[in-house]
Amino acid sequence: MITMQYKIKLPNDYDMDIIRKRVQLNGMKTDGFQDLIFKAYLISENEHNKQYAPLYLWENQEGMNKFIFDGYFDNILNSFYWTTINIAVPITVDITNNLANAKYVLEVEHPIVPTTSMKKPNFTYPNENCFGKILTYNPDKWQYSEFYFYQELPPQTIQGSVYEILHISE
Repeated sequence: MITMQYKIKLPNDYDMDIIRKRVQLNGMKTDGFQDLIFKAYLISENEHNKQYAPLYLWENQEGMNKFIFDGYFDNILNSFYWTTINIAVPITVDITNNLANAKYVLEVEHPIVPTTSMKKPNFTYPNENCFGKILTYNPDKWQYSEFYFYQELPPQTIQGSVYEILHISE
């Protein structure tokens, strides 16, 4: 499995309804996409930060390669700009059958600090009331990320990025 996410930073005065309408009209196009376990269409908006940041979980690289190189990712490049795609390796994937009911994703990023003995990262926050969680790592950047899927807004006591889910393709 592979996770993939690109984060499109938008101007503070950007009308996020443009993204909402885009996903409403086109989100279902990735339903059933080759090797895609899910794609969560994510947005974040507050007075300091607006982002479109879809998160993908791929069964293997074949579907991901098709998405990136066979014209599908061109829609992102042509609509926004050249952007980095963050790739990570899942350590733990715990998704319930209710994932489609999730409305929010909490992402918590951590550095992996230099050490002489590697230890596998673990989830650091309680996950009550979540419909799924994914723990990934990226050895190229030496970081790991936790993703929690909730129906209600996650607890405000947890430091991380909260995204609204506009659509989940499975």
